[in-house]
Amino acid sequence: MLPATYQGHKDVAVWSPFLYGTAVPVSPYVCQSLTQDQNAGGMLVNVKVNGRVKWKVGSWVSGKYHLFVNCPAFIRLAGDGIGATGPAIKYQIMQSCSVDV
Repeated sequence: MLPATYQGHKDVAVWSPFLYGTAVPVSPYVCQSLTQDQNAGGMLVNVKVNGRVKWKVGSWVSGKYHLFVNCPAFIRLAGDGIGATGPAIKYQIMQSCSVDV
């Protein structure tokens, strides 16, 4: 989960959640797909956000609205796994993100 934040007028917020795991069991059909992605040199991942948002104008505060974001991204893989040289992985957005409020 991402922490609740306040974003002022014309501010920009960057969220950096981590996705990680060690010795994560996967089913055989998922393992086959991951092996195919590894052999192809990359994998398509959908980065999704599902949350709530509200805004303030003067002293008036809106109700809560659901926020749905979907961003298809492509992660390049090295020969034996994810090709990252540090704690971060660079990815390329494959097409524009979909945002619904």
